[in-house]
Parts: sequence; structure tokens; C-alpha cells
Amino acid sequence: MSVKRGVEIGALQMQALWLLGKKPAHGYELMKELNAIKRTKVTQGTLYPLMAKLERAGLVKGERKGARNKRVYSLTPKGKAVMRESCAEFVKLFSGIISDFRCGSCGGRK
Repeated sequence: MSVKRGVEIGALQMQALWLLGKKPAHGYELMKELNAIKRTKVTQGTLYPLMAKLERAGLVKGERKGARNKRVYSLTPKGKAVMRESCAEFVKLFSGIISDFRCGSCGGRK
């Protein structure tokens, strides 16, 4: 999924940015939330390289916080813009499919 800012992100990256747009989170918390919304399991081996990639791209910032010194991720201003643009593009691309699926699953199919 590409956006105007020239940043190409996939579904998992968009989901991570979307969750971080709601609130900052440490890796384990983010992994649990992603696993709750995905059909495939997100592991540490998937999540932490993803977060490093998003951090290198300037979309997230990780900071050590708390007594356990956990790395807490939050969106940067660039990350917020990319997340908004990516979500808007996703909705534009898939709104017809989502609408048809919802109508079809509730029995309201034409």
C-alpha cells in the first residue's frame, strides 16, 4: 500500500501504526493486540524487525520507560500522517468489498 509521502507499507505495518495511533505500546502489548485482530500469529521474530523498520523510516519512535525499562513505541508526526493516508487509501480501495460482504453476511444482498 503506497501513500503520497512515498512510503510503501503493507497490511501488518498499517495495523501496527493504526494501533499505535490509538496509544503508545510496548512490544509485547502490541503483539497481543495484533494477534487479537489477525488470523496469523505475530511473533517476536516478526514484530521486532517490523518495529525496527518503522523506526528507521521515521514512522515510530521507541523509548525505554518504566521500572522494567520496556521499549515503548509511539507514532512520530510522519508516522501519524502515513497512518492516516494509508488507512484512507485502504478504505477507498476496499470499501466496496467490505460493504458487499457486510450486506451479504446479514442477508441483505441484492
